[in-house]
Amino acid sequence: MKKIFFISLLFCGFVAQSQTSFKAWEVQINKDNCTAESVLKEPGRFWDAHIGGVTGGGKEGISSTEIANAKKMMEAFENITKPKLQFTGGLAKASFGLNSKIYYNQFSACSYTYNLGFHAFVCNVQTHKLAIVDEYQGVLRVNGNPSFQKAFNSFQGNADAYKIPANSPQVNAPFIAIFNYYGFANSRVVNAINKGDGFIDLNSEQAGNLSPYPVIENKPGKGYGINFPNSGFVTVNNDFVYRHAFITHSDIPFFIPITRKKFLQDMLEYYDREKPELVANMQDRIKNLAKTIIESEKVQSRYLQDQKNKQVLQEQSARDILAVNEQKKQAVTRLLQSKDEKWLNQHAVVQPDNKSFTVPYNRNIDSKEIYGNFYFTEFYTGSEGFNLYQINPEYLKKYPPNGTKPALIDVMYRFKPNYIFLMGVKESFIDQLNLDEFRKLLQ
Repeated sequence: MKKIFFISLLFCGFVAQSQTSFKAWEVQINKDNCTAESVLKEPGRFWDAHIGGVTGGGKEGISSTEIANAKKMMEAFENITKPKLQFTGGLAKASFGLNSKIYYNQFSACSYTYNLGFHAFVCNVQTHKLAIVDEYQGVLRVNGNPSFQKAFNSFQGNADAYKIPANSPQVNAPFIAIFNYYGFANSRVVNAINKGDGFIDLNSEQAGNLSPYPVIENKPGKGYGINFPNSGFVTVNNDFVYRHAFITHSDIPFFIPITRKKFLQDMLEYYDREKPELVANMQDRIKNLAKTIIESEKVQSRYLQDQKNKQVLQEQSARDILAVNEQKKQAVTRLLQSKDEKWLNQHAVVQPDNKSFTVPYNRNIDSKEIYGNFYFTEFYTGSEGFNLYQINPEYLKKYPPNGTKPALIDVMYRFKPNYIFLMGVKESFIDQLNLDEFRKLLQ
């Protein structure tokens, strides 16, 4: 495998470089009489797109100290990856980027990404000159403090009502416990994160409850695919595969199970926050409809009677909200008081289609306005549910507020199995990375 040519465009600083098109690179490479086969063997190039320390992304709510620390860590990510950068057939473009501020439970974390996009070389069919594809399909992203897909994220009413403290004016204030749950359908994903000792191929860039079948396998003679219970092994060779290595401290798990007891206790907290929001929302609807009825009476609208009928339903719904909220709390309290510790300490599992939160149907009203988001009925006990987890509070004790290093690192490579160029990058570069070198960067 040929070594990468490391080239930096220093024409007029970063601004000039950021405006430099791929045409400039094509001129530098200056290859005539290429073929589709020869471009695959062309030595790879490296484009440093963060010369001068430029860091992209939004900076709202992120301090100058956090930005400086993030830059140091992204430089450390690059120092690990760049010496091992070997591939042919394209150009790797590097950049630094800040992500939105995130919370691990109530622990504030700065999230940042070292991005290395792989642009393929192609041969112009008319001029037979080498060209570079403008958009990358393959990409290595090294994420410090990555985010994970939350199990629950929808609200009834004002989202600020569910913050800590309630109605906090802070944009980045954390939310109550139930909105810090994560759902995993496959235990292999959780184990890969907690053990942090190797790669796992998934069907999404962000891990969490995006699919009941997130794990992709590479089977000899078949390629990459997903095992479905009913249809068997289905290949995904034409789709993106996301190869993750989650770098964590292996002596303590990052994710721990949510017990039924904790789930029910956190649900009571949610019901207390939800009730005033549902009531206020319904009162606004009643006031607005009353104004509409006054105007309809003035013009003798033919919709007047329908509006009055709706008014009766809304007034009844306002009373029902209080009754239903009390029913929900009683159902949860009854389980907490009647079930033994063995039952309460079992892992909380819900169904993928959220049948555990069935809202009674009524075609005359929007049931969500009365029942809210979580009309809990039962835990799921089948084999295809989402197991609920939380980030381990004991793990986070290792990381003081505004820590200079990440709590964990996600090394992710996106590729298509049928794309020769990207598979070459995977085999000669990605698979050769030493994950222990990333672990040394943890707080």
